[in-house]
Amino acid sequence: MLVASVVGLALFMTAASPALADTGRSMGALSVTSTTLGAEVFIDGDSVGTTPLKGNLTLTADEHTLKVVKPGYAPLIDVVKIAKRKTTKVDVDLTPVAGILRVKANIKESRVFVDGKFVGEAPLEAEIAVGARAVLVSRAGYKDFFQNVEAVAGQEIALEVKLDELPPELNPYKAKAAPPARWYDKWWVWTAGVAGVAVVVTAVAVPVALSQRDPVSAFGPSYTYTVTLGK
Repeated sequence: MLVASVVGLALFMTAASPALADTGRSMGALSVTSTTLGAEVFIDGDSVGTTPLKGNLTLTADEHTLKVVKPGYAPLIDVVKIAKRKTTKVDVDLTPVAGILRVKANIKESRVFVDGKFVGEAPLEAEIAVGARAVLVSRAGYKDFFQNVEAVAGQEIALEVKLDELPPELNPYKAKAAPPARWYDKWWVWTAGVAGVAVVVTAVAVPVALSQRDPVSAFGPSYTYTVTLGK
């Protein structure tokens, strides 16, 4: 009796929830292969790895957005329909359209220019147009780094840049050393001058003091002369 009740309950739940019973059959798989190695694969905006992907991707049986990207290549964006309990295969071959420039520098925030246009700060990864290009790396207070490169679609150009600091006399961002003291700026010149002034003041002060004393005691006895002038 108990067994029959359990079986009946199970049959009731299956009939009432067909979606739950059909969960396994509503899934499918996606296989992505590519001749472009190292391309990043996105499903519905989420990254799922880089090519070559290991194994198949299990997805719901529905439509999904597939995106495959790699620097220097034109991206692939497509909508794929996943069938129930089947594997959908997609072969991706990205087309190279630009060169890839990677720059590392020994000085942080070094500015990178390509053909005179600012493209970013090192460390940098950027796509550049195919052909001959002039790369300039600069930082205030340092000598500029300059190099001509040949950009090829889908190929990487890696630059390890070492910027050298400008000499102190040419570097506006370096504090300049104080100039040597001039003779009249030296402390002992003014010390000696002050002492000399004191001596002069003392020499002048003595006669003034004497002039205030009794003339007899100060300068010795005084004498009176009588002079008679003829008519």
